[in-house]
Amino acid sequence: MSSRGKIALVIAGGQIGMRFNEQMNSWQPTITPEEMLEWLPEETAKKIFVVDWSHQPSSHYSIRMTADLVQVLSKTVVDGADGIVVTCGTDTLEEMAYLADLYWAYPQPLIFTASIYPFDIPGSDAQLNLMQAISASISRECWGLGVLACVQELLFAASEISEISSQRRDAFAAPGRGPLAQFIGEKVDILRQHKRAKVLEGSMMPTRDVELLSVSLGGGERLLEMLSSDEKRELDGLVIAGFGNGHVPPSWIPRIKKLLKDDIPVVITTRCPEGHTREIPYSFEGSMTRLMEMGVMEGGSLRPIQARLKLAAGLGAGLRRADLQQYLLDK
Repeated sequence: MSSRGKIALVIAGGQIGMRFNEQMNSWQPTITPEEMLEWLPEETAKKIFVVDWSHQPSSHYSIRMTADLVQVLSKTVVDGADGIVVTCGTDTLEEMAYLADLYWAYPQPLIFTASIYPFDIPGSDAQLNLMQAISASISRECWGLGVLACVQELLFAASEISEISSQRRDAFAAPGRGPLAQFIGEKVDILRQHKRAKVLEGSMMPTRDVELLSVSLGGGERLLEMLSSDEKRELDGLVIAGFGNGHVPPSWIPRIKKLLKDDIPVVITTRCPEGHTREIPYSFEGSMTRLMEMGVMEGGSLRPIQARLKLAAGLGAGLRRADLQQYLLDK
């Protein structure tokens, strides 16, 4: 482990800060940051300053709240942090880390970590994940790699990690790519090189009302009708997780045209976990090719939840049309 300087530990909820409360017969977020520091070697704990930001469940967060968190994380760098660790819940870790990565222009490592089980459950991964996240934040090997997630004795790129299970300690993976690094003792062992997309410049305040709608066999049309007929015009953008290469039912086309006429950006992605939108010269109504001809934007290899966050960030930064499309496809 390097002897570099201050590390910020930012608390943002999750099972990692919970213990069982017998009176309430449930796990509660009652573990203090000071107790977390006791999990670490004394010399390491001395390097850490704590930002006790939030103890809310993952399901209570929003895009705007996560953007607020990114501003808090940026301030820790201004305050002298050489690395930052964020503890959060597993349910939204991949989204929170991905949104942070879109804005993170600093070379200092920013490491998100979480645990599947609370600290007081036998076999919990809480202490190990925190210790290794701190090791990664101090390690020079992680300098300049952008936002990472530390779980399962591995480091994943924020742009690649996906939660594939909700109950196992090996709940995360990077489908088709694998982790960036592994831990050998306290040492970070880099497994492959990772090229980040260009960091977004401009406002760090994503647009609020960007929705995600997934196709299914004969389903979703009623929801799309509600979105397209919103008289208050509060919708800022829509991401559609389409069939296969990016197709939608033909009955969706009039509603999509209505959104485009109202100057609401629509992005097509694929619902396939390892898929990619492709413009193949199909002539049927609802095909990816027809959608592109109408003015729908392409999501490329972005997973639907990533496309929603990236669309919100791009719109918040003032990007429109061709510039927004280029930003969405930038890898």
